[in-house]
Amino acid sequence: MNDFPITHGLSAIRSLLLKKWHCCAGAASLLAVTFFAPQGMAQTQQILFDDFNYSNNTQLSNNGWRVRTWAGGPGLANGSWSANNISFVTDPALPSNKFMRLKAGTNINGNNIANNNSTTGSVSQAEVARVEQIYKNGTWAARMYFNDAPSTGPDGDTVIQTFFGLTDYIEGAEPYSEIDFEYLPNGGWWTGSATPSMWSGTYRIVDWSDESNHGVTRTQGSLQGWHTLVMQVTDGHIAFYIDGAYQTSFSGAVAPDYPMYLMFQLWFSNDCFDAACNTRGYLKNSNYREYYEDVDWVYFEKDNLVPPSEVPQKVASLRASGINYVQNINNNSSSSSSSSAAAQQCNWWGTLYAICTHINSGWGWQNNADCVGIQTCATLSPPYGVVTAGSSSSAASSSAAFSRLIQAEAYTAMSGVQLDITTDTGGGQYVGWIETGDWMSYANINFPSSGTYKVEYRVASPSGASLSLDLNAGVTQLGQVAIPATGGWQNWTTVSHTVSITAGTHSLGIYAPASGWNINWLRITKL
Repeated sequence: MNDFPITHGLSAIRSLLLKKWHCCAGAASLLAVTFFAPQGMAQTQQILFDDFNYSNNTQLSNNGWRVRTWAGGPGLANGSWSANNISFVTDPALPSNKFMRLKAGTNINGNNIANNNSTTGSVSQAEVARVEQIYKNGTWAARMYFNDAPSTGPDGDTVIQTFFGLTDYIEGAEPYSEIDFEYLPNGGWWTGSATPSMWSGTYRIVDWSDESNHGVTRTQGSLQGWHTLVMQVTDGHIAFYIDGAYQTSFSGAVAPDYPMYLMFQLWFSNDCFDAACNTRGYLKNSNYREYYEDVDWVYFEKDNLVPPSEVPQKVASLRASGINYVQNINNNSSSSSSSSAAAQQCNWWGTLYAICTHINSGWGWQNNADCVGIQTCATLSPPYGVVTAGSSSSAASSSAAFSRLIQAEAYTAMSGVQLDITTDTGGGQYVGWIETGDWMSYANINFPSSGTYKVEYRVASPSGASLSLDLNAGVTQLGQVAIPATGGWQNWTTVSHTVSITAGTHSLGIYAPASGWNINWLRITKL
């Protein structure tokens, strides 16, 4: 169980919730990719594939991956996570190939931990996650290298090497789903554990006290080396395979029922399931030790249970076709499309969006684009709101003055911020945890003509703050806007300013010259 595993304990979970009770996962726009299906693969298949043939984290982020940098659980409440723990190493057996390497290191002595916080020493861990929360039914697969011993320093910590899926976290409640491959090379978590073991599990909610909330199988034995991990998910069922061999499966209420982020982690645990656990957490040693895991590739195919033996063949076919990365997955189930919704659009203050087929309220993401829930769209008065595709209202909107609404969480790159669920009109997510120097950028924003534009920002701030707008990584500064004190993190108001912009496609940036504010969306309108 990852990111918020039951094994982390409530103290670790609460340490995350204390940060303005924000959640710590998000979704963002994806880099547009043209996918030419290799021979033998139907173009209708919806897949995520990445062989991690990168040179740096910027390239990784540009293809829709988020590298964690904020502190907190899983593990110690004051544990850290660093982008420096992600690197890309050349495959010694095939120099044209690269692996994504996650590393984690610590010098914490297990005797120096109190209330799930280290009192002396430090720990630095690694997490990489997709920015879109759309993964559920289908085939989840990754080829990973596990290590039974640290690359440096003494051995013996409870270290967790993982491939998993997870939703935004809600403590002890739905909607929540989590599915995990968790390899513990030194054992841990249970009475008498001292041998390597793989935990294969699924969690309905994070409440270990109720066995009906989860299903877990612990398989003992070393997995040092390369392995292909496969999870097959359908409604009400999940099955786990390693190197084509069946491991375990679970059915019923514990099976995942909500879309998840696809993720990898490497972290240290200080938890046990019972008081008699004799392999607990951190080694009683203050010398530095470091572990790593490698990921060769990841593959997800929506709504199709690929036989585990065929997954490597599909990956080989993609690579043979020169494809290093593709993501062409819709955010709605192929079985839940609606012809009536497809015939309708949302005229959102002059900009047309699709009507979401998977939600009725709030904003969503499907077919690699923003969509609006029909109930949310219906709150706008004519000529805006729900319109029929091809109608006069729809046509009028397309020829009207340019206006574009951008959800704040739809950034293509960012530094320092996190996401949570908003109570603002329309629902959805907002960007928070904004500190001085943080930023978000939104690539490929097209401004149809040169001139003056009004830019509005939906913001909240207990004490007031400011933000600034720029183009193309700060090359063109467009000015600052004062954010008034709204009295709370969820008390929303709209502020605006006018700016002059040259026609063309730009990268739009929001920068935080001051901390202490949240943003839900921004709207750009040609004056």
